[in-house]
Amino acid sequence: MGTFTYESIKYRFKNPTVDGNLDLLDDGAQLKIAADDDLVLTHSGSVGDITCSTGALDINAGTVNIKDEASSETMASFVSDGAVTLNHDNSARLATSSAGVSITGTTTSSGTITSSANLVIADGGTIGSASDTDAITIAAGGGVTFSQSVTLSGGIASLAIDNIDIDGATDIGADLVDADLFIVDDGAGGTNRKAAMSRLKTYLLSSVYPVGSIFISTSSTSPATSLGFGSWSRFGEGKMLVSQSSSDSDFDTAEETGGSKTHTLNTTQLPSHDHFIMNTGNGFGNNLENNVNFAGTTNSRGGLGNNDYIMQSINSTANAGKTSATGSGSAVTHMNPYIVTYMWKRTS
Repeated sequence: MGTFTYESIKYRFKNPTVDGNLDLLDDGAQLKIAADDDLVLTHSGSVGDITCSTGALDINAGTVNIKDEASSETMASFVSDGAVTLNHDNSARLATSSAGVSITGTTTSSGTITSSANLVIADGGTIGSASDTDAITIAAGGGVTFSQSVTLSGGIASLAIDNIDIDGATDIGADLVDADLFIVDDGAGGTNRKAAMSRLKTYLLSSVYPVGSIFISTSSTSPATSLGFGSWSRFGEGKMLVSQSSSDSDFDTAEETGGSKTHTLNTTQLPSHDHFIMNTGNGFGNNLENNVNFAGTTNSRGGLGNNDYIMQSINSTANAGKTSATGSGSAVTHMNPYIVTYMWKRTS
């Protein structure tokens, strides 16, 4: 039997009615509907085909189920004002609802998955690649575990971190250096940026040594070089430091100077003392009288300890007596034990 079309019989049968089956027995036979054969039903081999050349094929029903040839397994189900369900082996794998789309099982994509709302992974679910299916694991409490290293090529616009657990097994294994980097929030609610360790060092040391601070070292290198910030000038060369004292006018003002390494004593600075006078017989009498008043006499007076003496002149002739000169008048050194260091003052 050849191709059977409504076109071939439409002049003999207007709006024909078939009571019972309409059998097209030839494999590849077609049932064409509409004036321009817009809808064609055909079967060839093991394939049945419905072709709609107008571009739209409507199936109007409250529920549409697509089943296997034995009608024992539903492959897809479409419910009016309800869910669309795609099944595998009669079990739902993708289902729509008023809340969105629910996927059961593993989702594999060779392209990009885009969501305009939330993308929810089941508790304990994983996200991965073909070679590492559990690269990201999301626990029931929301914790995220990465099984591989994470590289963010596009940067992070905002990242709020409540707690960071650092695995001691991944220690840097070396001393920190100025070139090492860390992450800093550029102000409250600001932008996360990278910063070099040298910036942190400068910030901390600037807090320890503000302008006006004194830096003491056994090295002659300026702190501007060794610390790497600020302007510094040599301070207090050849002088010792004394703490400020509001109760002492010599020490009540910062950077006030005074004192000397040596000092020459004058007579007013000598302690109270006596001199012992020895009678040598050179023009003096031999009488040394104890506790004799000098008043109105021509005698010279001396003493030892608590005893006063006079040297009586010969024939009542006045004679002067004095001790022998001693001492060189050299300046006295009164320095404390010391050790020399370099001192610098930060000026800016």
